[in-house]
Amino acid sequence: MSKIGKQGKAVVSFIRSCRVEFSKITWPSKKELIDSTWVVAGMLLLVSVFVLVCDQVLALGLRGLLALSKMVFG
Repeated sequence: MSKIGKQGKAVVSFIRSCRVEFSKITWPSKKELIDSTWVVAGMLLLVSVFVLVCDQVLALGLRGLLALSKMVFG
């Protein structure tokens, strides 16, 4: 009887297939990585500013509604 059981063979097969897939990966160059990092940082900044502006506009609108309700309902 084999020392490696059915599960052991499955693990070995999985590891082999992982190695094959890892050999297909094309890693980015240092310049591509730095450029992509700058793009991500820039988009993060843009989205953060957009969320800040939306938050401020909504807060201003809510304060206006609350002030209006105080004037109407006392």
